[in-house]
Amino acid sequence: MDILILDFKGRLAHFRKFYTNSSSLSYSVPPRTTAVGMIAAILGMGRDSYYNLFSKENLHVGVRKLCETRRIIQSLNYMKATSSAELISPKEHTQIPFEVITGNKEIGYRFYISSEDKNILDELQKRAKENRPYYPPYFGAAPFNCLMEYVDRVDGKTNESEDYVNISTVINQKYIKPRGINIKGKDLFLVREKMPSDFFDERIIKECSSYLFDENGGKLEVKLNCEYVNINYNGATENILFM
Repeated sequence: MDILILDFKGRLAHFRKFYTNSSSLSYSVPPRTTAVGMIAAILGMGRDSYYNLFSKENLHVGVRKLCETRRIIQSLNYMKATSSAELISPKEHTQIPFEVITGNKEIGYRFYISSEDKNILDELQKRAKENRPYYPPYFGAAPFNCLMEYVDRVDGKTNESEDYVNISTVINQKYIKPRGINIKGKDLFLVREKMPSDFFDERIIKECSSYLFDENGGKLEVKLNCEYVNINYNGATENILFM
């Protein structure tokens, strides 16, 4: 399995939870839909133009949290403007709580990307190595730009195991066997988040799943009911799952 590995790093992020309304709460890791949107931006694809091409069946994406993060709440003034004059002198406005993800120095996520279309991986690899995205990537909201770094391109091997396996990436809960998480003697901040994983056309949510990860960025030791992917790069070995 051909897998391209990219890092994204920045200072702030906001990955809006799809079920929030008046308060803009954030996931601490990018959902698959956000990760796919960042990939599409790097390749220069227009908004809402890539949902079928980058569906779960056609593009495989795994996400690893690289560091510990924390949350802060800011209040934003939202104004209602129906004309250009109201942009200068708005008649209506409201304050909205807005959750921001940050870290001690920076925040970072590692993407593992695989596709049967080698042209997509080739173009992504070229743009990452040259640091030349078509559109600049950002962490969920336009003010929170991030930097893209090429890590490696490797051949992943699929494996199965009846025993515990250390997984580096965010894990779909349905892939974990009942009572299949080993937490003994481990310093974990275990989080479960319900996140969108695929879209229909017109940005309609196609599928949502519950995902588990360590908020501190550590690996999870789990028993799986599915295959996982083993990769070797930069002198390290990892086991990953796609979202």
